[in-house]
Amino acid sequence: MKDLQWSKLKSTLESFLCKKLQGRIQIHATVYRKFHDQPGRVWITFDKQEMLSASDTAYATKHEMFYQQLLKKEDLLSIPFNKDWNEMFHSVERKELLCASDVAEEIMKVNNIFESYHLYEPFMNYSSLSIEEAINSNNVITKAFSMFDRRLGKRRLRNLRFSHDTHPLVTKFYKIRCDVEGL
Repeated sequence: MKDLQWSKLKSTLESFLCKKLQGRIQIHATVYRKFHDQPGRVWITFDKQEMLSASDTAYATKHEMFYQQLLKKEDLLSIPFNKDWNEMFHSVERKELLCASDVAEEIMKVNNIFESYHLYEPFMNYSSLSIEEAINSNNVITKAFSMFDRRLGKRRLRNLRFSHDTHPLVTKFYKIRCDVEGL
């Protein structure tokens, strides 16, 4: 992502912040250009304290750790070699390995471990959403960021109710907003 594009996106996102969070919430991004595949990092700070980070390198490392733990726990087998690539592609073993990878991703999401694109994508779409769409989004980042949105008034903020399975990031951002608003 070009610097100019990022700075415009950052300005747009920060313009959505409620008055009491403006200047206190900051969104940062960097790309490590000298690394292979140029991994990136996006992070959000509140009063200069990091509260959310999405790092491609940390994500890849932790995903592999959780994935290997699942392979060992479930005693999953590798995909058996076959000259027919189609056989390998549709094998039961491959399906089980993909499922283990998906489970590892879900574990990471619950633990606030994200890859940079997990933040870039919802950030790029945020300005086109109504506050209603943002609050009710299935995307954790979008829903969490909506808690800081100036379009979310105090009355509605006070009346928000979350289910027991609400992502911890959403409740964390909600509590920060309530604290700064004195609710």
